[in-house]
Amino acid sequence: MILKKWMFLMVIMLFLLSGCQNNNRGAKEEAYDLRTDRTAPNYMSNRGKDQQHLVEDDITNQNPNFLDLDRTGSGGEAGAGNQGNDINKAKQVIAGTNEFVTDSVWINGDRMWVTVYKKGMLSDRKKVDAEARLHRKLIQAIPRYHIEVRVKENRR
Repeated sequence: MILKKWMFLMVIMLFLLSGCQNNNRGAKEEAYDLRTDRTAPNYMSNRGKDQQHLVEDDITNQNPNFLDLDRTGSGGEAGAGNQGNDINKAKQVIAGTNEFVTDSVWINGDRMWVTVYKKGMLSDRKKVDAEARLHRKLIQAIPRYHIEVRVKENRR
């Protein structure tokens, strides 16, 4: 009976002593340090512009009630393309055909509207064929947009 009490007391002391053991680590090493964490991306840190764009894009895409802002804006935002370059590319393609003269090119979101003039009188069939030819060329040059082409007659 005394031996059982003695063993029980030794086990309790062993647990108490092992719980109070110091691993020779300072408080700094034991605390979580956000700057040294390499297990997951740190979205809240300010690591640079590219990292910040990832944060903005991630936050925007999490809420289904936000508008889809891909390819909108001046090109400085996350996910936005540079629309000025896309409009210039469309104008180059139109000028390269030597058949059309650009009236207007504008972008809204993922849609591009292109209006051009073609010299002379056009029947409905010729107008549709011209729109289809130009549409194919623009889609080949700038595939990221849904392009709407409108051909007008230039009677001068």
